[in-house]
Amino acid sequence: MPKSFENSSHSSAANKNETKVRQYISSYLGSASNIAFSKDGLIYFTELDKEEVIKKMRLDIFAEAENFMRLPEWIIPTDSSSPKAEGLRVDDEGRLLIAEAGTGKLLRITKDARKLEVLADSYDGYRFTTVKDLAIGLENDLFVSSPFSGTIYRIRPKEGFIGILNDDLVRVEGISISPNGKRLVAAEPDASRVVVFDIPEELIPVQSWTLVDFSPTGVEPRGLAFDEEGLLYVGLGNRREVRVFDLEEGKQVEIFDAGDDANVLRYFEKYLYVAGGRGVRRFPIK
Repeated sequence: MPKSFENSSHSSAANKNETKVRQYISSYLGSASNIAFSKDGLIYFTELDKEEVIKKMRLDIFAEAENFMRLPEWIIPTDSSSPKAEGLRVDDEGRLLIAEAGTGKLLRITKDARKLEVLADSYDGYRFTTVKDLAIGLENDLFVSSPFSGTIYRIRPKEGFIGILNDDLVRVEGISISPNGKRLVAAEPDASRVVVFDIPEELIPVQSWTLVDFSPTGVEPRGLAFDEEGLLYVGLGNRREVRVFDLEEGKQVEIFDAGDDANVLRYFEKYLYVAGGRGVRRFPIK
């Protein structure tokens, strides 16, 4: 495995780029908190304080946002918890996957919003406490983070399999899968670090290894995304910064100003999209 990155909590004048071009892509996304992209150019998103409603729009300068679905129409609240979409992804068939944090469910809904499936809501007889983010792996394996329980779940919907990826306790939030599908990278903000799991072919738990340790600076990594070349982008939340790492070379290759909070990162068609703060920005990736 590659070596962990050392001293990555300190900015380097040699690789810091404060003038990287950024674009706010739409006024409709001014309060967007979570985002996901479909192959046909749709962006799905939720807004701060309205995470029970999922909206969609086309990536076009003249496009307008519209409601895609309201979770309370599908999901019954439990106790004092109301449905809330945290993680969003779109699979190869255009179906929206939702890490629904309010009642602790992994959901899948068809692109016409007419059929919703609960893919997972419990493990070994116990309900998920909550779920935060999700990622799609090889063979449509799904991975869901649950920071309160210190667990990353591995799910195979066709087989009805729900297992655990991590053999160690990790309170991770954002997760991302490498382009070759062999690694899951996870942001653990409370511990100020980014960890990696080498995903086994067998359905067994494995230990993580630390990729970047930002302590004792208190930097909290949150958003993660890989580009098609395998470079890893790490959003540092309210530090308003994105750092770029080459895992194979074992080095940090760039730091740039995110323009605002960098909480959720997505890579889509040669752009890195960053959500948080006052809207969604995109940065061209060469």
